[in-house]
Amino acid sequence: MLPDDFDFAQLPPGATSTTLEEVGMLSSTIETIDYAITSWIKEDLDLSARTNHGYTEVPVFWQTPERAYQIKSRKELRDADGSLILPIVSIERVNIVKDPSRKGSFQAHTFSKNHNGRAGRMVIARKIKQDKTRNFAVATGTRTNNGGKLQNYFPRINKQVVIQTLSIPIPVYVNVEYKIVIKTEYQEQMNSLIQPFMTRTGQINSFLLRRNGHIYEAFLDQDFAHNNNMSDLSEDLRMFETSINLRVLGYLIGEGENDDRPIVTVEESVVEVTFPRESAVIPGEPSFLED
Repeated sequence: MLPDDFDFAQLPPGATSTTLEEVGMLSSTIETIDYAITSWIKEDLDLSARTNHGYTEVPVFWQTPERAYQIKSRKELRDADGSLILPIVSIERVNIVKDPSRKGSFQAHTFSKNHNGRAGRMVIARKIKQDKTRNFAVATGTRTNNGGKLQNYFPRINKQVVIQTLSIPIPVYVNVEYKIVIKTEYQEQMNSLIQPFMTRTGQINSFLLRRNGHIYEAFLDQDFAHNNNMSDLSEDLRMFETSINLRVLGYLIGEGENDDRPIVTVEESVVEVTFPRESAVIPGEPSFLED
């Protein structure tokens, strides 16, 4: 699955084309996983609820921003007294675990060819380099015919095939835990908002997240914890609150902005090794090179 745009592709400064060498691999970072879970709730679930203003879309926040900033940037989210207008949904990343016993399809660990202790790479694609393979075929397929003339493209089996290989850093699997908090003012709103989380995945509690060509597996916790203040007789605002825990089995490719190595490495196989040498005249023997 290719993304809609390539703004994330880390094009080098001044690049005017989008060739393979310039675009590189679709990197997978912690932020990519965060975007995946946020877009799943915003776009896939597309939560809405019935409010005093009609059937409206419920705003989704990533780690509820600072109150002072929120009042200035999105004034429509608060009333005249500065209180949040319910219902709202917030997402928070609460934990990241790198558990070697819980990893995905890439099991083995490989080391770098440089023997420097760093992680190695995995091959994602191979193809025949046709122009260089053709040059070797022409060079070794030249024969002298019976007339003493050179004959190009002599029929033969060419074993000097140049293979171009694309490799990326091995994926490192991490378990990222998120907490989704839904706050409403009425029970009817809460019922309509938590039901999609229960029914969208069917009889199982797992689903797939997609972002920038990457696919992550997510698991919903079976408990939907309620934290309501309906039994409280104080003068606080009546609020219904439900917490949903979600765990994502994601993977990281590369070291992000601090990586000193390219994400995609393009290499070509070696088909011939030659050691050029100069011809020298043996001293003491007459030849046409000596006077």
